[in-house]
Amino acid sequence: MVKKEITFIYSDTVEKQVSEMIAAEARNRGYSTKVTDDKFAKCEIGWYCQHVNFPQYSKFSIIMLHDITQQYGNWPDIWLREPWDKYDIGFLPNDIWVNNWNQCSKYYYTNPKKGVYLTGWPKADRLSAFMNSDLKEEYREKTGIDKSKPTVLYAPAWENDNKQDEFVQAMMPLDVNILVKQAPWSEAYVEQLKNIEEMRKLHENNPRVIILDPKTNILDAIMISDILVSEESSTMCECVMMGKPAISVCNWLIPDVTPSRLPADDYDYVIKTKKEELTQCVAGILQDYDKYAREAQAYSDSHFANIGKCIPMMLDILDSTLNRSEPAYAPLVPAKRKSVPFKQYVFHVKERMTRALAYNYTVRNPLLRKLREIYHNTKGVFKKA
Repeated sequence: MVKKEITFIYSDTVEKQVSEMIAAEARNRGYSTKVTDDKFAKCEIGWYCQHVNFPQYSKFSIIMLHDITQQYGNWPDIWLREPWDKYDIGFLPNDIWVNNWNQCSKYYYTNPKKGVYLTGWPKADRLSAFMNSDLKEEYREKTGIDKSKPTVLYAPAWENDNKQDEFVQAMMPLDVNILVKQAPWSEAYVEQLKNIEEMRKLHENNPRVIILDPKTNILDAIMISDILVSEESSTMCECVMMGKPAISVCNWLIPDVTPSRLPADDYDYVIKTKKEELTQCVAGILQDYDKYAREAQAYSDSHFANIGKCIPMMLDILDSTLNRSEPAYAPLVPAKRKSVPFKQYVFHVKERMTRALAYNYTVRNPLLRKLREIYHNTKGVFKKA
């Protein structure tokens, strides 16, 4: 018998904010809740959303996405690298993800034990609050936004190569509020924090630029903005979800590989431009803003399921599953099971074993950790030789 105790596992501020939203509803239903960054926490019910999780430490486990454009470069089959078969229940945010899953559901590693459900995107449940004009006005005043001018928000996935300064310089010729919201990077990302701090010092005395605390909820920032500028961040999707146009600067580089790569920005809901043309792009959108806002809202209406109902649906499904009662909602029906092609299977097993070793066993076992360090150091010596 599984007790009504949910542990939400998070690794950053955004995940924590979403977990706390779900936890609040769960407590209303009689669950006790805990929100923790201990990925090895032993749980009655473990609720996970990271790329690498360890549901073996839970009696019952739930998986949802970390962000709505997760592993975009590997669509449709993100499950090859991040399998869901070790969980009990999986939640998907929209029809795009259902389509991804349908294409791969023939493989065993995409299917949780008790089913996958289309529930929606939990962050969207707060949209009604963000449409409140009084709340907007209060936050504008708190932030120092000039409400007589449109506001352009910069919220990148990565801060590098002086991108923030390029954005600010592109906005200076326009009569707009210039708003900056960086991601809340952890202390492990030393280079990112260094870059963000350099940009903050560069612009903190510019009266045209308002720099928000990185821990600010991105939906708060979008709420008081008219346009968002990024490169490949999932914040662009969240901006469109709120019926506002989002721009991807397609020649801003992403430094998660060496050499840095161009952004994966071929989403059909963003407006693409080059950094050299950013001023003209923003100006053009502002000149015909109603048209671009209607297009964003139309995309939101057709691609985001169950806005305002997602979290209650998730917990309805959990309740009925634990109680073994009539299902609250029907799970998605997987395709007829097929064997994974041999090469694909070998990659999957290798990836699964490598992640377990790197993120679990060597973290928890000092001897294995030392052996892994020796192995990597030895590889480096042989490469130099």
